[in-house]
Amino acid sequence: MHNLGGIVVQALFFGFWSGIFIALPPVLFVALTKDKSKLGARIGNGFAIMGLGVLAGGPGAGGILGDDDRNLHWKGTWTYGGVVLLAAGAIFIGIRFLLVGFKIKAKI
Repeated sequence: MHNLGGIVVQALFFGFWSGIFIALPPVLFVALTKDKSKLGARIGNGFAIMGLGVLAGGPGAGGILGDDDRNLHWKGTWTYGGVVLLAAGAIFIGIRFLLVGFKIKAKI
């Protein structure tokens, strides 16, 4: 960011989206859990797994980016983020197929 307006806009976008990512998982866990006696354990396990992603994301991307202000490796950081996102999508698709098979229109 090169000016105050850019910083303010970036802060607003980050605040909005980070709030969604923090508030939405418990709602999804409630919707996906049939036995409500297991709900607390599932929310705790879910946030523990998400915490591992946050831990690997920030420091991992920072390690790839480097600390030389004149030679930052942004393409490596973007590639890292894209590969991790594609891997997560592949895992979600694999879990879906394990649950319902190869049916396209199936409720989970």
